[in-house]
Amino acid sequence: MTLRTARAVAIAGVIGAAARWASTTQLEGAWALLVANVVGCVLIGWSTARHERMRRSPHRPGTADRSPTPSPWLAAGFCGALTSMSALALQLATYLDEGRVGTVFAWLGLTIAACTLAFVAGRTVVIARGAQP
Repeated sequence: MTLRTARAVAIAGVIGAAARWASTTQLEGAWALLVANVVGCVLIGWSTARHERMRRSPHRPGTADRSPTPSPWLAAGFCGALTSMSALALQLATYLDEGRVGTVFAWLGLTIAACTLAFVAGRTVVIARGAQP
């Protein structure tokens, strides 16, 4: 990783962390975490589909130096700081300690469904745009 890429990842991480903090000031903790994880999944879906489309397209001038992976500043930096599976695990553990097993399964199911749909939606946007003439 180049110093330029590392700086971009770090700056994006600060922005992602600030966005997550801002969401927790506007929403109750569990809902803020769900929103952050869903937004992160949309962005990762969009980023990976965009990357795949760029790799499959005919060579265009100026694209030879493109990274072989999706934008590290977006995926690792911004989305890495915005989303949190460890916070979800802590949230679920707290519910288990309180004896709220049904709540655990409800949050887990909601998170998996919402994040999967968000990822697919992010990819679909790129794929649909690529199919247009």
